[in-house]
Amino acid sequence: MRVSTVARSAYRLTVLAAVACSGPAPRPETVDRAALRAGVDSAASRLQTALRTDASDSLMALMADDVVLMPPNEAVLRGEMAVRAWYDRFLTQWRTASLTITDREVLIGGEWATELAAFEWTLVPVAGGPAVIDRGSYVQVWHREPDGRWLFSRELWNSTPPVGAASTGP
Repeated sequence: MRVSTVARSAYRLTVLAAVACSGPAPRPETVDRAALRAGVDSAASRLQTALRTDASDSLMALMADDVVLMPPNEAVLRGEMAVRAWYDRFLTQWRTASLTITDREVLIGGEWATELAAFEWTLVPVAGGPAVIDRGSYVQVWHREPDGRWLFSRELWNSTPPVGAASTGP
């Protein structure tokens, strides 16, 4: 069966009209990179303040439920409960005297941000004794929640002194 030229033309006009009525393809939302960066910076600042003040509850308020931490020379910690237990044990032994972050870089892609930096963390033994200075670098991953909050999701850090040297790992 042959389709008439008139029928083909009508079909083409119908398709063209449908496309024309649908308008241009939707454009992706304009991303306000400065606002995203400000959100990550704010969350990172609150995390650093919690570490500087040994504030366990404030620290945990910034953690994702499925947080993963990879401390140097220790087993991987998975989940908020494991991280809380680890940090609470840490606080039975150490208090923060100072924490300095340098060479910080933040990379943002979609709902994720990766932070790379160096640190110097001065720790004082709870039982007394001289302070210990831990230096190293870290990679942190932040996730932006649907409500706009950035939560701490992953971290891997190292200590500069080689294994076996007199240092502590936070």
